[in-house]
Amino acid sequence: LIENLTGYLAGRSQDELTKYNPQSDFLKLLMAGDGTALGFRFGLPLYGKWVWLLKDNIDVMFMDLFQAENLPVLDESKMDDDRLDTSQYDAAQDNKPRLEPKEAAELLLRTDDDVDFQAAWAVLRNMMNDDFYKSNVLSYAEANL
Repeated sequence: LIENLTGYLAGRSQDELTKYNPQSDFLKLLMAGDGTALGFRFGLPLYGKWVWLLKDNIDVMFMDLFQAENLPVLDESKMDDDRLDTSQYDAAQDNKPRLEPKEAAELLLRTDDDVDFQAAWAVLRNMMNDDFYKSNVLSYAEANL
């Protein structure tokens, strides 16, 4: 999104912008208005304060990308082949140890206020990047639904 927005503002043609290929499944989050949220990913229902904290964190991190100090300089001479660095959006999530599939499933299905939303987000991201891990987590989760 950032590359396309800045490319458009720099005068790139539609053909020069990155084609958007939507995911077949994505994280869906809905605030409930009471400090909790409801979510779905990979067919799993997610609910609780931790889901609200996750949504809030994702929203804040996304908006931080547009802070003046984080915006790239729109120098057309540097826009040819260089991709913009958006790694700060994902970097904060890469420091959690991978949970075993059973433990990961149990974490995602919890609804209590003591769930570490960053650990749950790390599980969801690991599932997105590793089909075998995702399959194992879903097997445990489905057995407990």
